[in-house]
Amino acid sequence: MVKLGQDVIDIGKTRVGQEYVWGAHVPLNNPNWAGPWDCAEFTSWCAYQAYGQIFGGGSTRDLSKADPYSGYWYSEARKSGTAISWLDALKIPGAALIRAPGPGKIGHVAFAMGDNDHTLEARGAADGVGIFGKATMRPWGIGWLLPGVEYLAGDHLPKAVATPAATTLPAGYFWLRRPLFKGGAVVAVQRALARNGVDPGPIDGEFGPLTSTAVLSFQVMKGLEVDGVVGPNTAKALGLSYPIAPEASDDRAFRQAQSPRGPDTVPLPVPPAAFDGVVGIAQIGTTFKATTASGFTFNFASIDDYTDDMWRLGLFQGKTAIRDTKQFGTFAADDFPGFGQWAHFIEPTLSAEGGARFATLNTYDRAAFTFGAPQFAAHTPGKNFILYLRRLLALSDAAKHFPELSLRQNNAGKARVHLDTGNGFKDLEEEVSVVRPNGKTDVQLVHLMAYLNPSATQIDAAELSASARLINWLRLDPTTKEIQIGVFVDQCKKNIALAKKEIKGFTGNDWVCALWIADMLHQGRGTYREMSAALASGNPEERLKDIGRRDYASRIDTVDAGVAKLKASGVMSGFTV
Repeated sequence: MVKLGQDVIDIGKTRVGQEYVWGAHVPLNNPNWAGPWDCAEFTSWCAYQAYGQIFGGGSTRDLSKADPYSGYWYSEARKSGTAISWLDALKIPGAALIRAPGPGKIGHVAFAMGDNDHTLEARGAADGVGIFGKATMRPWGIGWLLPGVEYLAGDHLPKAVATPAATTLPAGYFWLRRPLFKGGAVVAVQRALARNGVDPGPIDGEFGPLTSTAVLSFQVMKGLEVDGVVGPNTAKALGLSYPIAPEASDDRAFRQAQSPRGPDTVPLPVPPAAFDGVVGIAQIGTTFKATTASGFTFNFASIDDYTDDMWRLGLFQGKTAIRDTKQFGTFAADDFPGFGQWAHFIEPTLSAEGGARFATLNTYDRAAFTFGAPQFAAHTPGKNFILYLRRLLALSDAAKHFPELSLRQNNAGKARVHLDTGNGFKDLEEEVSVVRPNGKTDVQLVHLMAYLNPSATQIDAAELSASARLINWLRLDPTTKEIQIGVFVDQCKKNIALAKKEIKGFTGNDWVCALWIADMLHQGRGTYREMSAALASGNPEERLKDIGRRDYASRIDTVDAGVAKLKASGVMSGFTV
């Protein structure tokens, strides 16, 4: 039987008017499914119903494992069938239109109606499933003619393309691009986002990653198409006219933000008498050096950029900073006898985490601030960095290092980290649900992240100050290192206790398998299901070591060497978790 592109149109039309829900899961083989839908699930369901094949489901033929995703549609389009210009795809009934997910943008999938204007798709919560016009005024990346399907497009089909056509949108649209959109109109967008309760980052008139992320969050909140583009619909929802006409104050704010400034300084608290606190931070090229009251200096970080779910700029530690911060301590189990065999148990993992340096630091990824030998991340509520910071602030010298921070009762009567704003105390542990640039929702410590690292796309005085002072605290008080280990051991115990409930066959009696499981849970590179399968195999240790090896071979080899050393020493004899 001939498979035609029009077939998915005919099937999809029967679902027009049904509900859209972000992340909805759809059984592809259920012909009676009536919603809810999201974009990739809708197109994959239509294609399966029309052709009996899985498209965009993750390169699997197993329906139980199919996980429709715009990124899979994009990658499959580049490998099989015919990838064509999205402009050509609009003229072909049933051709797929794909916007790939990536830094600062959410992916999307639709089918072309073939009239160079309309699409059939699950568009957003406000629109649901429908047929929508003005497709040429939306951002697409590539078109795809599915393999094994015949398409009707006049006398001939367009030629395959090696690379997708660049996104071209009408004048007056704003989205994340290089070079960035700049000007008073962008200030108007940023101010409108802020009025609607979404933080756009600095009001600087530059449509950068933070503003793009804010637009995505706003679109999710309002049920709009989540494309990161400020066009007529998003402008209207923001309360702006279209095209966006900046007010005089918007233009003035942009000019002020672009005005040349003198050298930035890093404000630091004045240390008490006879206290060797950090009094200065200097930038030498891309490296930062701290100076204490006694004149002691140390390099602690350099500038680096990184892209995960968006482009970011922050601090990392290269050779110079690593050399200087090693003098403040590297974890060795024998130095912490109070933790018994647990100190040895965590040693391979800490060796893999920045070489077990207590002053390990980075501020360039989505955690905003990561610190310590275990690389505690600041974004996670109730664990990692925030637990470390609480225990630091309970020390007698805490106010000398961080006078602006203190432990105070929150609204629930629990002692939590607060910031003295000058007008009161702000709870830095308030948990906030945020939509990340890749569309995923996380609960994060947004206020703590903003205190430690206000901007994800520039080096802030705040992140330099916090970094230097935390490292100097390690230098002055060895208790800070013991606290790092205590928090990490407690975290390992909690992870293992939960793993015993979730991983079939895991008892904790074999310390080697337990160590591999603990390392995976700390790094997040394996699932309970994978670990259960490894334990059920004939060689559990080798199977556990293989989990994640494709992406983390170097780390796994480091942990493996540490395990071999422990086995040879006999120090773990009789240890169970």
